[in-house]
Amino acid sequence: MGPVLASAALCQTVETAPTPSPPFLNLERGQDAACTALANVPWPTNSIARRAHLQRLESARPQCIRHAGLLAVLGAIWLEESEPNQALIWLERALLLDPDNLGAQADHALALAALGEYEALQALALVWRGRTDVPIALQQRLAQGTRRQSSDLLPQIQLGRTVGSEWASHRDATLMLGFETNLDHSPRLAEITLTPPEGQIDLPLLAPLRPRRGAAALTDLSWQVARSLSAGQIWRAGASLGARTAPNDRHTDWRHAQLATSVSQQQDRWRGQLEFSGTWIAGPLSEPYRLLRVSASADRTVLGCVLRGSLESETRAQDETTLANGRTLGSSWTSLCPVPGSTAWTWGAALRVSVDKPSHSTRPGGTQRLAGIGGRLAGKFGEGLRIEASLKLNRLRDDEGYSPLLESNARRNLQQSHWSVEITKALPNDFWSGAEAIAQVQGIKQASNLSVFRYTGVSVYSGIRWVW
Repeated sequence: MGPVLASAALCQTVETAPTPSPPFLNLERGQDAACTALANVPWPTNSIARRAHLQRLESARPQCIRHAGLLAVLGAIWLEESEPNQALIWLERALLLDPDNLGAQADHALALAALGEYEALQALALVWRGRTDVPIALQQRLAQGTRRQSSDLLPQIQLGRTVGSEWASHRDATLMLGFETNLDHSPRLAEITLTPPEGQIDLPLLAPLRPRRGAAALTDLSWQVARSLSAGQIWRAGASLGARTAPNDRHTDWRHAQLATSVSQQQDRWRGQLEFSGTWIAGPLSEPYRLLRVSASADRTVLGCVLRGSLESETRAQDETTLANGRTLGSSWTSLCPVPGSTAWTWGAALRVSVDKPSHSTRPGGTQRLAGIGGRLAGKFGEGLRIEASLKLNRLRDDEGYSPLLESNARRNLQQSHWSVEITKALPNDFWSGAEAIAQVQGIKQASNLSVFRYTGVSVYSGIRWVW
């Protein structure tokens, strides 16, 4: 059961049976009594019942939009669902209709505190200190909120632990061992068809191309720090190092390093973020290159869903083959929502479009246009067991022919599908605090009108992730 919220503390009731169905809301008569009866339904004691009650309140809200008590309860349940932005909408309206509603006053201050604005909570706790008409449970809830201010200096950062008095830090290390059916993302070709002006040539390959398969190890180490300089504002910085090593085929090894920094600002119901990052990729598998990226995004919560829109720019620079260099401009839209009837599961969707313009006009294919769509489902099974599944579909098309020797200079088309399933299980703290076991399966397939760009692969890994 979650923390006792202010509106629930005022009810002073305990639910011993499923929440009853709401009374019929008659728009012409008895409407106020029906809204009052619905607002006084005993507070649900488990997440499933609470979510169902929230849906009933949302359904009745249009008819009860001038009922302060129902709006206060609606805001309190949104707060219990960890949606302070949504809670503020109805708590503020409840206080406009009934400024003396003690539960709404407290929940409003707690919602602001959850967004990093503690002044209202401090002021309310000070004013109520000497009052005798405030329930003990409500006084305790306020005291808990003010104590949380001193211990959770960065409530929106959600990192591992505080560093000093103003910083929060998150570090994690991952080691996984597994097997891949296509370590180098190679096509399977025994011959290639060339199309010079003189006519088509079927050319057998002296060394046929076939995927390299084998065992491999994945390692990753990251460290993030964050600091809040003012209410609602968070600065972050982070670094990560990663590598894949195939002991029996070192020509497919790769490694990467990334540095990133960002600043975000909460303003009313909106949160904006600006991020800069640099990524360096090297190793025998491919020519070293670097990516420099800047993005701007804005998000807000609507009916329990986090909606985000982003604009981004990315510059790619090869160390040797500079002809492949380019700059990508793109936009994306993502959503993350709770699964109806469950607080343990979430689903998400993403849509992205981008244009990659070459730095040199002679780059094969010229400008590239990409569109992608994706879906994600994540949730918990039992104690400490979590599963996440995702599917991504991408389509790329060149504006110009790729090469006169391939399909008579046809424009390249790529269709890529990628799926993954990951299961994690928290390890007992007395065995290894902050560690979890991981099992991961991924598959990728790339189709193309040019045979040299077709490949498929599946990977299976398991290991340990440690967060501290």
